[in-house]
Amino acid sequence: MDDKRDKILKVAVEEFAEHGYKAASTNQICEVAGVSKGLIFHYFGSKEKLYTAAVEYSIDLAMVEVPVSDMPVGDFVQMAIWSTKQKLDFSKKYPAVFQLIMQSFASPPPEIAEKLASYYAELMNIQDIYVNQIFENITLRADVAYEDAHDVVVGLFEYTIKLATEYMQGHPDATMEEMQPLGDKFMNMMAIVERGMVEK
Repeated sequence: MDDKRDKILKVAVEEFAEHGYKAASTNQICEVAGVSKGLIFHYFGSKEKLYTAAVEYSIDLAMVEVPVSDMPVGDFVQMAIWSTKQKLDFSKKYPAVFQLIMQSFASPPPEIAEKLASYYAELMNIQDIYVNQIFENITLRADVAYEDAHDVVVGLFEYTIKLATEYMQGHPDATMEEMQPLGDKFMNMMAIVERGMVEK
């Protein structure tokens, strides 16, 4: 990557992360990056395209720093805990990059929301791959819709990630073994889903 373009992107990530898309100033980006406004528009064409490029840059960095190929395979709970730990470690190492990723995912600028959604679709598919692994090993009752069962499992998965995130925020050096109770809790909740919780 061109050094000047790379410098502009890094500064843009900081500016967009701190101020959001609308309030971010291309003049400030120019000043901090030490380039002219004309050079920014030479490389990116518009503020909108600069924001999109900054998000792409951030996602690419996250994929390099936390390669999906390193994710535990075959253990849904371990995957949830691993991904949460990686997310927290990444957020500490690259706070502005992490903030921009979260910002662009949760509340993207309306004019580029559709384009950004396509970037995140692949990341969301990774979760579905692991959710689907669970359904490969079970047979649903005839009166249970797959979509409803899928949503229940995803809900448990997201709840487990929430618990893991809260735990690791208070115990940043926690090992996977120390977090096993979260895995046990997930499996207990899954057992309730499978067997039901009302005495018949």
